[in-house]
Amino acid sequence: MQTKLENETLTVYLEGRIDSQNAQLVEKELLAAAEASPEAAVVLDAEGLEYISSAGLRVLLKLRKRYDKPVQVMNVSPEVYEIFSVTGFTEFMDVHKRLREMSVEGLPVVGRGATATVYRIDPDTVVKVFNPGTSPMVIQQENERSRNAFLSGIPTAIAFDLVKVGDSFGSVYELLNAKDFLAVMESDREHLSELVGGFARLMRKMHEIKVDPAKFPSSKQNSIAALPMLGAVCTPEEIEKLRAFYETVPDRDTFIHADCHPGNIMVQNGDYVFIDLMTCGSGHPIFDMSSMCIIYHMALNRKSPYTANFTDDEIKLIWDSFLRGYFDTDDEAFLKKAERQITAFAAARNLFAAVFVPGIMTPEGLAYMKKTALDYIDGGLEPICF
Repeated sequence: MQTKLENETLTVYLEGRIDSQNAQLVEKELLAAAEASPEAAVVLDAEGLEYISSAGLRVLLKLRKRYDKPVQVMNVSPEVYEIFSVTGFTEFMDVHKRLREMSVEGLPVVGRGATATVYRIDPDTVVKVFNPGTSPMVIQQENERSRNAFLSGIPTAIAFDLVKVGDSFGSVYELLNAKDFLAVMESDREHLSELVGGFARLMRKMHEIKVDPAKFPSSKQNSIAALPMLGAVCTPEEIEKLRAFYETVPDRDTFIHADCHPGNIMVQNGDYVFIDLMTCGSGHPIFDMSSMCIIYHMALNRKSPYTANFTDDEIKLIWDSFLRGYFDTDDEAFLKKAERQITAFAAARNLFAAVFVPGIMTPEGLAYMKKTALDYIDGGLEPICF
């Protein structure tokens, strides 16, 4: 029995027939795989499953009862789905029919981020194709967060179909004549400051929307809980300093995107639409402002798709316009203090990238991030000024 553990999701590949002849062996292997990864959610990929009898169904029921964890059954053929439906399993298990397959060959790219690439299918629809290895469960979690965000008043797109694209998965959205905001910025440099200022003001309005913490987890608490993972790049003493820094960030029950930058914004008939809500939650605006800071103020990677087509002066203009637009002030002392705090927080937060995406940061870049964060902390922690 083949299995794959990725992104805290255990995928088990079911094949052939599961009936009274082999149900006992399948049960032994399936329960052993789940027991070896007790914290992982379980996805049963049934693309290769030809038939399942009542004996096989009892195996799945035992898995669900014994480990009391989410279990999804994906890629089920119409024939096998009928068995799940008739026996009532679709009432208490998350069973999904085999996904529609599509190709993106020849389709224009309208957006690109760290986790996915967006292709234009036709004038009305786009498909967001996630990087290989991203499980359908993770994608469905993002789609659920997008729906919750939309219902909370966040301008975002809602996926209406989950598809398979080669070895990857994708979500299909209706985005009529939408353009990547980054492309809009690149094509209208004469109004670059006004465009970025308008984006910043929209972000500030987004940060005023209150959300249900049960549906939008606290980014602050999630970050603090993940700090032990920095043990690969930080000493225990440094981690405790970072913990103290995170604790100074005020708690809020308002929405944050958690990866908000021009690459995750689409412009549709003059309106802005937020996409890529995989990590959205609740918390302080500094989480979103740190994303902009990493790209346009610290700007370590000039090969980044978000900065590669801008001059150094334009990058500085983008950051300055963003700060002034968000805070709606020309108070230089305040802007300088806010910038210093955002920069230190961005450096602290970006340390996770070195752990979660090995090789994304050079040794020099990692050293710079650590020094920026720790110098600020050692200088004396102070309340966030906004």
